[in-house]
Amino acid sequence: MRGISAGRSGWPHLAWAMWLPCVFAIVVAGLFILVDLGGLIMGSWDTPVAGLGWLKAGAIGQFGLAIVAAAVLIAGVPRPGWFLLTRALVQDHP
Repeated sequence: MRGISAGRSGWPHLAWAMWLPCVFAIVVAGLFILVDLGGLIMGSWDTPVAGLGWLKAGAIGQFGLAIVAAAVLIAGVPRPGWFLLTRALVQDHP
């Protein structure tokens, strides 16, 4: 790789390895939250149906997933080397 220092050769792959899974997790969690909330609303129109508590728990869990994915993305942008799953991408491979 000419013109790229050895320490920065994995940087373009590192950016994709950080942004793509985190943004995907946030989007999918948002969609699941909407589905869970829609199920809660539809399930309680006339008479409450058994099991609505599980939809509420699912919405809370997906919200937690979105928060964790956003935290990993925010923490990994300034210091991408700390992110354990992508640390190998920063190192040179033969």
